[in-house]
Amino acid sequence: MNGLTFGIRAVKKSLPFKPIRTKRAFEEVCDQIREEIQSGNLAPGDKLPSERELAEQFHVSRSTVREAFRTLEIGGVLELQKGVRGGAVVLMGNEERPITQTMADLLSLGGISLRDYTEARTCMQREMIRLACQRGTEEDFADMEDNLGRMRAAGPGISVEARTMLTQEFYETLAKATHNGAMVVIMRAFTEPLSFYLNKIGVDRTWDVATSREKFLAHLRARDVEAATAEMVGHMDRLHAYMLSKQ
Repeated sequence: MNGLTFGIRAVKKSLPFKPIRTKRAFEEVCDQIREEIQSGNLAPGDKLPSERELAEQFHVSRSTVREAFRTLEIGGVLELQKGVRGGAVVLMGNEERPITQTMADLLSLGGISLRDYTEARTCMQREMIRLACQRGTEEDFADMEDNLGRMRAAGPGISVEARTMLTQEFYETLAKATHNGAMVVIMRAFTEPLSFYLNKIGVDRTWDVATSREKFLAHLRARDVEAATAEMVGHMDRLHAYMLSKQ
């Protein structure tokens, strides 16, 4: 599923799980497993006891344990491995997919409006630009330049999918220039749903995106926060207006 890079070890010690006595028992099972991870009793790579063993410890049915496992898998806490040697394995704490999926679901199912999404994205980008101007290195800027070069080389006939992929990569490179790992996670949570949306409605081909980004990059290199922000926000305002017009 996500390429574990650590060894898997079965947990031999007895974990202090308590019997469950609530109506939504699987939620308390989830909570107790999370508590054991946070306390250090369970570490990345540890394999939890079997469904049967946990059901006995929690005083719940195996189906309740199974539901808890599925919930924790969706949340990026566990990986459910199949086969004789399979089981529920604790993942590293760097899984960002649940955040991205939650944002995509909220946007597609109406949990948040497109207008609120675009407004929040603009606010987030302003701070990201400020940090990138302060902390970005020439290597960071060279990565952005490489991205722009590939967009230019693709020409005006570039497919929607290829253009949105390059756009997603450009924004991720910008986030990396902040040298703040949380910013990269947040950026991905915002740009992946955007890419999906643009792949569905198409892109505005009347707008020279590459030229706008070249101006933006020049301002970043000059450490001009105000000019870089103005260029990016102007571009984003146009993009967001286009997206809203397609609703």
